[in-house]
Amino acid sequence: MELGGYRIVALLGEGGMGRVHLARSVSGRPVAVKTVHGHLAADPEFRERFRREALAVRAVTGPYTAAVLDADPDAEQPWLAIEFCAGPGLPKAVAAHGPLGPAELAALGAALAEALAAVHAAGLVHRDVKPSNVVITRDGPKVIDFGIAKSAADESLTAGGEAIGSPGFIAPEQLASDAGRPGPAADVFALGAVLTVAATGRGPFGSGGAPEVLYRTLHDEPDLLGVPDGSWEEFIGRCLAKDPAARPPVAEVLAWCAGRAADEPWWEQEPVAGLIRRQEDKVAELLGQDGGGGAAGPGGARDGDGDADLVWPPPARREAPGGPAADAPTAGPADAPAGLPATERQDTPPHGNPPHDTAQDSSPQDGSPPPVARTARRRLLAWGAALAAVGTTTAAVLLSEEDRGNGGGNGATGRAVPRPPTGEVLWSRDIGEVAYGGALLRSGKDLYVLDDKGLTRLDAETSTLRWTYPQENLRSVDARGDLVYVLRDSLFEPELIALRATGGREAWTSGVLLRNKHRPPRPLDAPKGQAEGNRGQFVVSGDVTCLFTYAPYGTAWERRTTGDRPWRAYGFDSRTGEELWFHEGGAAGVIGVDGAGGRIAVAAASADSGTPGTDRFAADDPLTVLRASDGTVEREVAKGARRPQAHPGAAGTGYYASDERIEAVDLATGRTVWDRAAGAVTAVAPRATGGLLPVATSEGIAALDARTGRKRWSRPGFRVIGPGAPLVSDGLALVAGPEPGGSGEGLWGVYALDVRTGEAAWAVRVGPASDMSLAAARGGLVHVCAGRTLYTVRGPADTRP
Repeated sequence: MELGGYRIVALLGEGGMGRVHLARSVSGRPVAVKTVHGHLAADPEFRERFRREALAVRAVTGPYTAAVLDADPDAEQPWLAIEFCAGPGLPKAVAAHGPLGPAELAALGAALAEALAAVHAAGLVHRDVKPSNVVITRDGPKVIDFGIAKSAADESLTAGGEAIGSPGFIAPEQLASDAGRPGPAADVFALGAVLTVAATGRGPFGSGGAPEVLYRTLHDEPDLLGVPDGSWEEFIGRCLAKDPAARPPVAEVLAWCAGRAADEPWWEQEPVAGLIRRQEDKVAELLGQDGGGGAAGPGGARDGDGDADLVWPPPARREAPGGPAADAPTAGPADAPAGLPATERQDTPPHGNPPHDTAQDSSPQDGSPPPVARTARRRLLAWGAALAAVGTTTAAVLLSEEDRGNGGGNGATGRAVPRPPTGEVLWSRDIGEVAYGGALLRSGKDLYVLDDKGLTRLDAETSTLRWTYPQENLRSVDARGDLVYVLRDSLFEPELIALRATGGREAWTSGVLLRNKHRPPRPLDAPKGQAEGNRGQFVVSGDVTCLFTYAPYGTAWERRTTGDRPWRAYGFDSRTGEELWFHEGGAAGVIGVDGAGGRIAVAAASADSGTPGTDRFAADDPLTVLRASDGTVEREVAKGARRPQAHPGAAGTGYYASDERIEAVDLATGRTVWDRAAGAVTAVAPRATGGLLPVATSEGIAALDARTGRKRWSRPGFRVIGPGAPLVSDGLALVAGPEPGGSGEGLWGVYALDVRTGEAAWAVRVGPASDMSLAAARGGLVHVCAGRTLYTVRGPADTRP
């Protein structure tokens, strides 16, 4: 397929305005082509606005902006061709590099100021500068997404009084009800907030819900604790001045930063340079598969740099107020190795950052569900190119080597999807903000919902509210019998809390860990390494519940600042909270835990464990197996850290996927039963269902023969709900899919695929389908979070178990 002389290679995503495709020009140059939805193209006012904005943004030229290359606003299907920018987003680059020092921060500031100067020279104001709208390429940072940039000279087509932007980065004057159109000073304010995040890891106006962040933006002074020095504090403080007239003009920002920038830019050094190389290679691979040769990205393809998946956050994605974008990856042990099954990708992220994990309907060997950890609200595509603007006018693409999953588009061939039986929405309700992640957990007839404000227990079938535990910073939940266990984040140490299932009252807590009677006393002059780690995980193993604390070791910055803190394990009586035992491990971060057969296994990665998210990460680290009764070390499994479920207390077969291989492993012995090349498979279910293994692939959903690993069926165009492997319940794989009878493109709702055949048992519409992030299922009910709404759906009567 060609459009305006550009050969379409793959659908990258779909948003409110249109679809975006990876394409290549006649010369082989990769571009992002955005097409407008038909109903919008039929609106004369929209088409006129599109024509004017396309003309305006084509005037933006500069080394640090994503260029609009071509456009045809008068075509039957209007389209734009935008420069394809391959590289990680600013949040991921800073997570890999660590907080930027003075010279590195100046290099970033100079590049962003030059980009804004180009935008302003074209008569535009960006109005949405934020970390997720900055891509780090081999040529430096690129400011993308001019989708809400407005021409300062043309007010005829846009209503006045708009407040467009992102909490934490939007300027105060944009929030005033009587404000006119914001000028270039609004972009300077946002630039100051971006520099604060890059230097400190947090926004200048804190975190929390949008109203709180916006209130602090209007009334409080910015929090600049942790910026490199006093001169930076004064400079960023001027950029964040409440009065636009008090902020430095862009030219002054550029001069100030350029005079302090490092001679060698930090994006040309490892590990960021490696991220950029791998993501360029993925583009080259996709274009090469289309028959276009190797004319992919800058520098072409290279061997030996690994692989990368393309990811795309949709235009309506919610950004964590006051901090990095909601799709920003979390550094450290939360970046679980790719070889861990979905249920092991559980971790407590840094305070205020969104974690990676999601609820899965899988259980340990004792038949009880594992703790469900919160999930970042990332809408991911199988192709994965992180497309920065399906919004209104400009788009650029950034690639992530780490994230996988579902999202707003698919790689289907455009064939119509057959109409399966129609399911029904049993109930729906607003669940509030989950900007920092959330979790759904089914336990018996109860549904537990974890959001930013606390934990709620609902009747799964009727949505009747049983109780709410209002506590912020809860990160994972597990329900066993008449107790519910939750983990709470803290600046100092995590806290394990046991609640009564009947009323939500606290039954016991882990208390102050320094006072635990089994932990040796700490001298007043103890070195930093004896301090408690501020991350946590927990596992319930029968009568014993174990809380793990640790510090992160995932990035170079974290390794320099953790002070060699060891991981520690605290055993408690599951019912009473009695302190049973204490164990201290080595200087490492916990990346996975498992409890089964009277044992508790803990996988930990040290400073020498490699780069999280790669196949070599923690490959040489041991798995420590503790006796649940007393916490003593039973054995260490050499090179077992990537498979925490494989230990002497486990049973059955587990399945693991890496970038290169899929393996079936006897969990009790650790013996590999079979292994095959991964191919297009990106994630596998931890356990088989009816002899078949549901998997996620770069093309859709498939199932492998659990005995041999051979593919049994495949459904292109379908996606997992949230990252990881397909959710499986009652012999059905619950996934997201396109509209029945439609073109096979985009996402429409929830499908229940028969694991045996891949055929759709039923489907039900859920909206916005492209924003589905959390899912849980049991007893014929499927619970899905789409945006702020929690849906409970089920199949028609003749398909129910």
